[in-house]
Amino acid sequence: MAQQSQPTDIMELIDRLAAQVGDGKRVLLSNRVIVEEDEFLATLDELRHALPVELQQARRVLQQRQEIILDAQKEAHKILDTAQDRVEYLVSEKGITAEARYRGEGYLRHARDNARRSKDEFDKYARETLEKLERVMRESLADIEQAKGTLSH
Repeated sequence: MAQQSQPTDIMELIDRLAAQVGDGKRVLLSNRVIVEEDEFLATLDELRHALPVELQQARRVLQQRQEIILDAQKEAHKILDTAQDRVEYLVSEKGITAEARYRGEGYLRHARDNARRSKDEFDKYARETLEKLERVMRESLADIEQAKGTLSH
């Protein structure tokens, strides 16, 4: 068997397994197919090695999501600290308590809105990415089950 470059695409590996079954020799009067064992097992081994890559990508997406949330929280805290400093300055220097409260609340509102928007946008991105990964994984598992079912007949 000519060794191809090691693909990491799960669907390509599943297609190769299906092609091996399709190219196999049919046993007369049955649904059984004879395939080249070494080639089939080598492709299965590649598939096993490719699956963790998809899982690592999902883990990375979750980690990035957490980092973005933490960054947004840090930014929100910075904005809140700045707002608090500004409020203290206005109160202590000019004695305009109402103005300080008004501006401080505006900064707080703005910080909360920005943090919520950032989190919502990333949650949407993470959800879409994870749904896409889940869809690929489900399709891959369905193809594997189909290939296994074909082999067991």
